Amino acid sequence: MSPTSPAEIRYCEHAARVIRIEAPAITELLAAMAHLDKALAADPAQTAGHYAPRGRQDLVPEWIHSNADQIRTRLDNLTSRYPRLEAQDPTSA
Repeated sequence: MSPTSPAEIRYCEHAARVIRIEAPAITELLAAMAHLDKALAADPAQTAGHYAPRGRQDLVPEWIHSNADQIRTRLDNLTSRYPRLEAQDPTSA
């Protein structure tokens, strides 16, 4: 099973807490956030060494920034479809 397969995400220890969320993409993102929290505790040099072949570690930061930018764009596109509901003043009705 690849590390990014939907089955692995669905049965991940973090997804168990959010399994009742209706939007599967949001459920997967919540699980991914827990993994990001763990990644933030890691040494970037060790992470680059783990994911890139020797002599190619310099490519990892740009790969991370590029993909993070794409994620932000897609999240902005998703959230723009669901406007926030403004709390209405019950006295103004």
